[in-house]
Amino acid sequence: MSRSSTLYRQFFLAEERFLNHPLIPGFEQDVIVDMTQAGMNLAAYYGQQNALRNPLLQELFLRRVFFHLCNSVEDKHQSRVFRRICLDYLHCPLLALKKCYGDNHVSKFLSLKQSLLQLHHSSGL
Repeated sequence: MSRSSTLYRQFFLAEERFLNHPLIPGFEQDVIVDMTQAGMNLAAYYGQQNALRNPLLQELFLRRVFFHLCNSVEDKHQSRVFRRICLDYLHCPLLALKKCYGDNHVSKFLSLKQSLLQLHHSSGL
């Protein structure tokens, strides 16, 4: 199995586990970390300085992780612990996106940062 196939498989398995709400209490952090790390690994694969470099796919997977975490923080059907851990891990994809955007797309990063601030204030966590 190629490296990209392994990364995609890990990401989609972790994402499926993250999106299926019935979680066993106590395993929230494992599920969130797995999904976040798998997405970051896949984005890093496309961010390398080689023939496979693809900034659009890199941004796609980072934004996908970021918005999965944001949506979970807003979801009142999730447990407070799950929502709080998601809020704590939002910095991982956000900082990676800041690095990905560099100085060329500051407005995109500022928009994400603003939505995160609004989410933090409206979530009550």
